[in-house]
Amino acid sequence: MGARVYTVHLNPLSSRPDRDAIFVREGFNWAAAFFGILWALRHRMWGAAAGMLAYLVALFAAETYLPLDPVRVAVFDLAFAILVGFEANDLRRRALAARGYVEEGIASGAGLDEAELRWFAGTR
Repeated sequence: MGARVYTVHLNPLSSRPDRDAIFVREGFNWAAAFFGILWALRHRMWGAAAGMLAYLVALFAAETYLPLDPVRVAVFDLAFAILVGFEANDLRRRALAARGYVEEGIASGAGLDEAELRWFAGTR
């Protein structure tokens, strides 16, 4: 498995030495694809969670009141999960920026721990 790439987001108002660093991985997010709303809530992304809930309510309403077959509904649900998986980390970056975090750079490593060690050691 190759190196994983992370964007590093720092809180400029933090007095902590690590400036409350948050590392967001590049690429598809499986957790968001499978657990969309819960994933968004865990990361305090209230708007994204509300949007996902609105989509699911609309899909349920369409299934209930329109003559949609279960296969079509399953395809819509799967397509939405895939879309969320591909866009989740970008949504998280935008949410961090809205909370005042600044994207400071990129770190890489075999995993998150190595990327963090390399970032704080200055060997990115």
